[in-house]
Amino acid sequence: MDERARRLHTVLGDSGRSVFALDPAVRHINHGSYGASPRVTLEYQAQLKAALDANPMRWFETLPPRHAAVRDELAQFLRVPSSTLAWVPNASAASTVVFSSLELDAGDEVIVTDHAYGAVAQGVTRLVERRGAHVVTVGVPLSAGEEQTRALILDAVTPRTRVVMLDQISSATARRFPVDAVADALADTGILLVIDGAHGLGLLEDPVVSGDHVVWFGNLHKYACGPRGAAVLAARGDVAQRLWPAIDSWGAAEPFPQRFDLQGSLDSTAFLSAAHAIRTMATAFGGWSPIREHSAVLGRYGADLLITALGPISDDDPAIDVGMPVAQQPLVRLPRGAAHDGRSARSLKDAFAEDGFEVGVSTFGGRGYVRISAHAYSEAEDFEAFAERAPRIIADTVAAHSPAR
Repeated sequence: MDERARRLHTVLGDSGRSVFALDPAVRHINHGSYGASPRVTLEYQAQLKAALDANPMRWFETLPPRHAAVRDELAQFLRVPSSTLAWVPNASAASTVVFSSLELDAGDEVIVTDHAYGAVAQGVTRLVERRGAHVVTVGVPLSAGEEQTRALILDAVTPRTRVVMLDQISSATARRFPVDAVADALADTGILLVIDGAHGLGLLEDPVVSGDHVVWFGNLHKYACGPRGAAVLAARGDVAQRLWPAIDSWGAAEPFPQRFDLQGSLDSTAFLSAAHAIRTMATAFGGWSPIREHSAVLGRYGADLLITALGPISDDDPAIDVGMPVAQQPLVRLPRGAAHDGRSARSLKDAFAEDGFEVGVSTFGGRGYVRISAHAYSEAEDFEAFAERAPRIIADTVAAHSPAR
């Protein structure tokens, strides 16, 4: 690898890692789960929290204009009108907002895929089945390209379909979905398209999908590096005006998105700090394009290293054909038996952590995968060290959990 690509530097020549408050004793190669925030943004949030605690009454009574100002700045970053953007605590909360607001009849259908984020899928199923409607799960092969994926989803649509819910980038399988193409196909049907863009915000240059029958939401704490506890929901027209926050509060009589500005006594300092994080990252690294490019290069590099390292201990090829891959978050197949369900994936993830690596481990279709996730603080050495240690950690973990012979 070219020496200049091994690490990203700020415009002042400092290492990208120096911008963040991450523990230097740990190799963080799983930005996609909980993200990481710039040190100065966390300090800014701490100042906001201090102001909140110094005068809670004044803080909450002056929140709406503060939220509006942040919405305006986030809207510029996302390239959408600020009037279409509302604050929610996270993507799971956004899903609850949408499905709590739906009017579904017995026998109606909601389409999801087998790549949907588990917590969101569970919440959707609970809210849909409470109304006597059905969740239809479409199986999409990991290797399915854009056309095949689009066809599989649209072929599941019936006269009873009311909603289609898709991940923009799936969590467990780190693949994109053709959300724009599906939105175009459904545009005149009256079917609501709900897009979970938890991983798309920041990673994609233009993530929001707009339409009269489209709701999109994304987390600000993942690729965009905001503090945890902040996400945005984008909707317009009649669909937007049918959405209310999960917590009824004094803003309920206001139109969308203002009705989301007061949600009880929720601490919104993470949301108020999100634009600060986005601005800080752009200033530190000369824009977001260098961050995305660096993350893509290191993501591919880390995956290639791991594929080579796992080859000798694998029963099949660690390189998995992902039909719509994400360079910043590549997927590598684990040896058979290394992880097959949530419990075994957790055991392996914990074993990596004990050795100083925070790595994503997931399962899909009974097989285990490592999901690498790179960002501005990632360095080539992180992935080289992981590729060197991973085979032994995996072998030891499998041996420790194998039945005694």
